[in-house]
Amino acid sequence: MARLTPVPLLLLSTLTLFSTTVSGFPANLAPATTTDCDDVHIFLARGTWEDYPGRQINVVYAICNGTGTATCDYEDIEYPATLLAPPYCDSEGLGVAHGTTQISEYATKCPDSQLVLSGYSQGAQVVGNILGGQSGGSTGCTDQNTTGFDPTTSPATNIKAVTLFGDVTHVGNQTYNTANGSALNGIDPRTGTQLERLNTGYSSVLQSWCLSDDPICAQGDDDAAHTSYFDIFSQAAGDWVLAKLTL
Repeated sequence: MARLTPVPLLLLSTLTLFSTTVSGFPANLAPATTTDCDDVHIFLARGTWEDYPGRQINVVYAICNGTGTATCDYEDIEYPATLLAPPYCDSEGLGVAHGTTQISEYATKCPDSQLVLSGYSQGAQVVGNILGGQSGGSTGCTDQNTTGFDPTTSPATNIKAVTLFGDVTHVGNQTYNTANGSALNGIDPRTGTQLERLNTGYSSVLQSWCLSDDPICAQGDDDAAHTSYFDIFSQAAGDWVLAKLTL
């Protein structure tokens, strides 16, 4: 798990701007789980202080409404998604640990399912670290070193698409970046082995959405940009995922 260290002031003050309750679709205090094996199964890592399932439910609708006769459902990666209680470092570390376990267990139980991972804001960092690993001082934290999934074996081979939105660790000019912030760095860009693992193992199944005005993924100056992804891009993201699936 991530070890407790002070969260950088910039990160804390910036992320606090977006810690509002999501409206417009059902919010749940408990995470969605499943005991079924679906043809398409989506894992969601919500943003800081969002209720389950968070804004990304709109992407789930876009995907599952397009799978035809194939069964499609989602579950939430269980983690606090907090800044202070527990602190961001511990919250993000729990997301990586829990998500790794949930995805691994599901792929073992349902080896024929096609998996989709999606993360927003803090949740985008969680998903990126599940895949690419984490180490050292990411986001001011002292993290437990992890290597991420081996891209040549299950569960990684079951993962057909990954979408990130407003990623804290966004790195400009990666082949999988999209939207007008694609050339810009986030407030804590991924570096070194973490970035290399993500690029080598997952670039063909990954899309990272970033708006240039987003203070989190692009160090922009428009607070609303960080919360607008799912009003603008949900259908486009869903269509991209559907193109990656075998239906």
